[in-house]
Amino acid sequence: MSLLPYFSRCARAQLPRLVGVQLAAQPRAFGSSAQVLVATVEAAVASGRPIHQNGTLYEKISEEVDRLRSENDTVIAKVDELDSSRSKLIAGSANFIAEVRAGEDGSQMAETLHQIEELDRQTAELRSQQIQNYLDIGALKRQRVTIQKSEKVMEISSEVYEMIAKDEMIAEDAAVAVSLAETVSKLESEFDSFSQSIATAKKELENVVSRVRSLELSLRARRAKADHETDTLRANLISGLYEARRKNAQLTRYRIQQALNVKLVSVLERARQAFRTHTRIKELIVSGSREQMEVEVGDLLREMEVAVATAAELEEARAQHSKEVHEVTAKLRQHEEVVTPETGKLREQLIAALREEEFCMARLAVLRKSQAQDVKFLASLRKAIG
Repeated sequence: MSLLPYFSRCARAQLPRLVGVQLAAQPRAFGSSAQVLVATVEAAVASGRPIHQNGTLYEKISEEVDRLRSENDTVIAKVDELDSSRSKLIAGSANFIAEVRAGEDGSQMAETLHQIEELDRQTAELRSQQIQNYLDIGALKRQRVTIQKSEKVMEISSEVYEMIAKDEMIAEDAAVAVSLAETVSKLESEFDSFSQSIATAKKELENVVSRVRSLELSLRARRAKADHETDTLRANLISGLYEARRKNAQLTRYRIQQALNVKLVSVLERARQAFRTHTRIKELIVSGSREQMEVEVGDLLREMEVAVATAAELEEARAQHSKEVHEVTAKLRQHEEVVTPETGKLREQLIAALREEEFCMARLAVLRKSQAQDVKFLASLRKAIG
């Protein structure tokens, strides 16, 4: 006689309370503090607004990391309590099979199994919370690194442009130029390191995917079955799918860090190009060579023409991406109650359009700043030419 029907009918309220065991905490609401903080940093980075390590946002991130770690300590302590009670139940159930074989009705066995199941459910809830906390901690720590890197780069860039605004020449061996070069080198080395990690992670992912495919084929031959072997295959498949998910998430994190480094290197290289151009123009003016200054004026004008043409192309692309955002959003609104591969593709298309629009606007901001700088350089040369 199967004990599962009895086992399934047992209600949680009918179980005796286990001494010393606390019920699992309720799942946290969506939109946690960590997610809000991460979104705030990402929005600031996208807009180009400065974030400082001594600012309120950075402080809140550190506080949230500490809170999550403390919460995980509590979770671990609760899991230990549950494990202790579970071990006692497991030890006490060792002779149940023999008793059932001897003619016992099995009700005590079913009751104990249900108590173990309830403890396992509580443990699963706590572990789920612990996993989410670890993910949030990782995300917050990455945002702290983002703030640290961005602040350093913005400090160097600001110093360069302030010196240019004061008409101060910056030599290649000047402190700010050396700091800029060292920071660029460090960011590029990090990028290369991430590339190596990505290559390794991709190979690991390929192995996982291969194993998952093998399990899928094995399960297809055992569909509509529910035995120990099939359950083992399904459990291994679930484990493999989650491992693939983790590997993909790891690759995404590496790519995000690479994108940040490229963006920061771009900021520094533009600053370096600006002070080199400024130095070259200052030297031309000091030399008094009218001919060379006129050549430089021509180069600046051509550069500005290219910038204007590029800006026009970017404006057109930005408008197209903005239009696509509205169109895809309208399509998604027609499928509000369903989640299908089609809606997944639409959401990916929507996010891609939003990102591309963001990138266009970022490049336009760079062009505007470059054009403004070129106008000042041009004015200096024309004034010197007379």
